[in-house]
Amino acid sequence: MTPRKLKNGVMGFLVAASAVLLITVLVVIVWHIFISGVKYLNWDFFTKTPTPMGESGGGVFNSIVGTFLITLVAAAIGTPFGMFAGIYVSEHRGQRFADIVRLCADALQGVPSIVIGIFGYTFLVVRFRSYSALSASIALAFMFVPTTTRVTEEVLNLVPSGLKEAAFALGARRSSVAWNVSIKTAAAGITSGLLTSMARIAGETAPLLFTAFGSRYVEWNMLRPMSALPLQIYVNASSPYPALQQQAWSAAFVLVLLILLLQYGAKHLIARVLRVKA
Repeated sequence: MTPRKLKNGVMGFLVAASAVLLITVLVVIVWHIFISGVKYLNWDFFTKTPTPMGESGGGVFNSIVGTFLITLVAAAIGTPFGMFAGIYVSEHRGQRFADIVRLCADALQGVPSIVIGIFGYTFLVVRFRSYSALSASIALAFMFVPTTTRVTEEVLNLVPSGLKEAAFALGARRSSVAWNVSIKTAAAGITSGLLTSMARIAGETAPLLFTAFGSRYVEWNMLRPMSALPLQIYVNASSPYPALQQQAWSAAFVLVLLILLLQYGAKHLIARVLRVKA
């Protein structure tokens, strides 16, 4: 066997092994969460609130409501900032300030979630002297914005330059081209980016520990402490009571299922965009 064939064979094996390892790890994690959590799922789990510590029964309805409220409010806060920043970076490629915005978005993406949580605690909880779901949403919005910015930029960069050049040739202004050509053409891709960003923040725990604090009751008021699935999983998993630990596995299964559905929706929209481009 020649050295070139040996090198190609080794590289092919390493690539295939890495792909199999990645799939295996994901399947093992999801399967373990599934078999550990699905057997404890019942109607009460989805419709009731937690029981007092040490008692059996109860559910995580309050955490499900909290997860949706906190995530949706965080997305509502972060979407305009992330989209507009992504549009600016895409429309002003090559300019120094656009490069700075891109660099800041990349840097903010790398900030650990616990640092975001401490930031939210210091500047929101301490300042207003109260834990609240709104503080949690604002903290999560800081994680939502950079992901949305980068995804929006990348999707807008896929818009054929010929479409924009044709609009400019007809006398359209830059703002009109950005809105009526770029954004409308890339709408499905931008939506998929928003779903991906929501999937990322929906499973975060550290910011919630410092801001939302948690509650045993169903809360609709964003100015009060509120529970969420990641927070409930952390509390139940660290409990010495087997019943609560079982609920933690069930809540983990529901959370993973929610994130996978968001990711599937994002991938479906991306595939739709690519089919349209083709």
